[in-house]
Amino acid sequence: MDLVAVCTQFTVTAGRIVPNLRGEPYDDAERETILRGLARVRASADWIENAVTRGEVDLDEQLQKLLKGSGE
Repeated sequence: MDLVAVCTQFTVTAGRIVPNLRGEPYDDAERETILRGLARVRASADWIENAVTRGEVDLDEQLQKLLKGSGE
């Protein structure tokens, strides 16, 4: 149930915030920071999917670095 709650919270929060971004200017550094965060979100979602569908919960070294914010 924790995973359901996390997914719901993320989706609801994104649904509240994203529509208000229209016309927001982002410089290159801000854009890169956001894109790095999205890469972490995607990697986390893939990891969760593998845990639920295949029972694979181990993190490889690259995923560990990405989730910690120290690798792409």
